[in-house]
Amino acid sequence: MPANWISRGTVLVQLGRHHFAFFRGYLDGLDLRQLSERYIETNAAQAGATDLRVAKSLLGWIVDQLTVAARRTGNAAGARVIRMAPEKLAARQEGASPDLDEFREERDPHQMFSERELLELFEQEYGATDPGAQRRFKRNKRLRERQAAVLNQLEALVQADPHLDDGVAGWLDPAIANRLVAARIITLRDLVDTIEAHGFRWYTKVPRIGIKAAGYIVEWLMLPETADALGVTLSIRSIQPRMQILPASVPALPRRPGIVPIEQFEVPQALSGATGSNRAERSSLSARNDLEAINVWLSRRKPGSHTLRAYRKEAERFLLWSVLEARTALSSLTVEDCIAYRDFLWRLGRETDEQWKQHFRIAQADWIGPRGIDRFSSRWRPFESALSESSQRTALVILQGMMQWLCDQNYLHNNPFKAMPHLAARNEGMDITRALTLEDWSVVKRYLRSMQKDQRYYRLRFVLALAYSTGCRLSELAALHRRDLITFVRAGEQDAQWELAVLGKGGKTRRVQLNRLIVAEIESYFQTRGYRTFADAPPDAPLIASVPRDKQAVRVETPLSSGRIYKVLKTFFEDVANEIQAEDPARAAKFGRVSTHWLRHTFATHGIHAGMGLETIRDLLGHRSLTTTSIYITTEKDKRSREVEKLEALGSLD
Repeated sequence: MPANWISRGTVLVQLGRHHFAFFRGYLDGLDLRQLSERYIETNAAQAGATDLRVAKSLLGWIVDQLTVAARRTGNAAGARVIRMAPEKLAARQEGASPDLDEFREERDPHQMFSERELLELFEQEYGATDPGAQRRFKRNKRLRERQAAVLNQLEALVQADPHLDDGVAGWLDPAIANRLVAARIITLRDLVDTIEAHGFRWYTKVPRIGIKAAGYIVEWLMLPETADALGVTLSIRSIQPRMQILPASVPALPRRPGIVPIEQFEVPQALSGATGSNRAERSSLSARNDLEAINVWLSRRKPGSHTLRAYRKEAERFLLWSVLEARTALSSLTVEDCIAYRDFLWRLGRETDEQWKQHFRIAQADWIGPRGIDRFSSRWRPFESALSESSQRTALVILQGMMQWLCDQNYLHNNPFKAMPHLAARNEGMDITRALTLEDWSVVKRYLRSMQKDQRYYRLRFVLALAYSTGCRLSELAALHRRDLITFVRAGEQDAQWELAVLGKGGKTRRVQLNRLIVAEIESYFQTRGYRTFADAPPDAPLIASVPRDKQAVRVETPLSSGRIYKVLKTFFEDVANEIQAEDPARAAKFGRVSTHWLRHTFATHGIHAGMGLETIRDLLGHRSLTTTSIYITTEKDKRSREVEKLEALGSLD
């Protein structure tokens, strides 16, 4: 935890009663050295040689602590009063004459004098009265009394423990607290809820708060005294990245009914599918019910892969709908039930609550939750918004494939989705509306040339060139390493050519030939990272690396994650949109929608424009099932490597 968070009186308030005694003596005008020697136990005080600078520093620290304590109670006025120097009040108090009422009480307790006689007597003794001085004296007296009252109040509350309803401004560093409040995290309860909702990366929901500050906040919340006072315990998913969590370290989640993740879903025995009406005989699966069968189907996918997450999401939604809404076991669903689920996906998020109630039992608000919530949070929901038409089609295709696989294993007798023939084949065509035109690409290159030539520029330039020239998916780009660059020689030639071994969907590898310009971009990019050539880099060096924080560092071997690559490119295209907003609003709006996948489509459309064959483009994109790349005969590789050179003229970023 940063030391300045404590020195500035935040996170931990450490005032004791001796500090209050010291401060009261200061307000009474006593000498700081004597106060320090009397109330503060230091080596210097014991030696009788207390430094005035030390005493003044201590005074400043106490004032800061008292200010934070006052702010924690919501007493902003009290915080200002505490910081008022006593000499500003005492100086005017000494030179002021007594109040007229006090003078009457002292000289005329029995009220024998008239008002005029009393004034004449007062002027004879003190001279003409100064109304301004009287007002200043009264004000200073009130402020001094207010100081004492606030001090008494804080002394009673300063040892109080934090509570969930306390404001973050009273417990956290002011700069951090202001950013939390701006993100509508007002109280400690809001803070804990946000951390639990979004997991380890909760700080990404708060602008200008990074992983370091977030770690300090979580560290404070995990302190035994803080956790006991708040009555909360952060889950392991809130304090560690998902990739670092070992299965053995995660406590088993209790199963319960309701709309919860599939790992926690408790299926009623009657709807478990153990005796489903569509169950087949002699199943090759040992699964006893539908949930176990779904888990076997999911286990076929690579752990942590995008495909596994996509398949789990759709199976999870379907199982929850089947049990909770349709009240039917998944292995008992009919064709009519599958049609009803299709309608459910279409209506969700598009109808009013009254319209929704006419068709479904469970409110649609129970199905839809905020975006980016950790799946084990109580705020998690299976949907984040209404699904687009393409998302609905994708969901139904995945479910059709799942049900067909269960039929192939003799777990189900038939596949009810087969009665919906328009879902039998997925459309693998490229959406040319989500691609950059040649003129769009010229705008990109023009803006790129105007950027500052630093390490981030060279990395961005390389990522653009690599994505444009290869058509790789985002996950494929992030997984590339130096060892994936492979050299070969064309038949009848002597010059070495380069290609990438790309691990694509389904764990299948394809070879993507590289033209001369992209090889030059790779060479230039590795030189900015400190290598003489990219051939000198170690095999495990990432092809796309993060920019080092230490400017003295030369070689950085930390790979850039797929999420970070997406953000880098998305930010770049948004900057391009802002640059051309005034001169070309329509094109700016298009650039505002551009994502990394657009570069994949752009590769295909520009390849067609350059004269590349459709079969070559299909194979380079990985749209055809490939067993191994060794089946490529040399002449076929030569043909493809020559065709990718047709993109050189269009792909140059200079």
